[in-house]
Amino acid sequence: MKEDTKEKTLVSINENSMFYKIKVFFKDLFKRNNDSTHIVNSSNTSNVIKESENTKNVFMENIKNIEDEETKLLKLQKQYRAGEIQEEDLTIEQTNSLCALFDKQIATLKKSNEMRRQRILDYKRKVQTDS
Repeated sequence: MKEDTKEKTLVSINENSMFYKIKVFFKDLFKRNNDSTHIVNSSNTSNVIKESENTKNVFMENIKNIEDEETKLLKLQKQYRAGEIQEEDLTIEQTNSLCALFDKQIATLKKSNEMRRQRILDYKRKVQTDS
């Protein structure tokens, strides 16, 4: 095992040097400017923050509404499959929604089955060419 022979200590800073004092002066100068502009811009930023929060809240409400509709429909599907609800108990809108949900789920399953079938065929071809 080789040991690392490089020195890894921190470099000492001479706080009395001219370059260090110039560097500190400019840092303080720019820091003060940022603080004063921050006070002026704080009122503008508070308005922007309020607007962004409002749009965020509206977006979150829209997502909740979508999720509520989907979860209600999935719960209805689960109840229907379990036999808790009969087809005669459902309204026309609920029946149409369930039919659309079933069609969507069937299409998704067909797509995933086709992808699996292709992967199996590709693997089979690969194994046959390797043999």
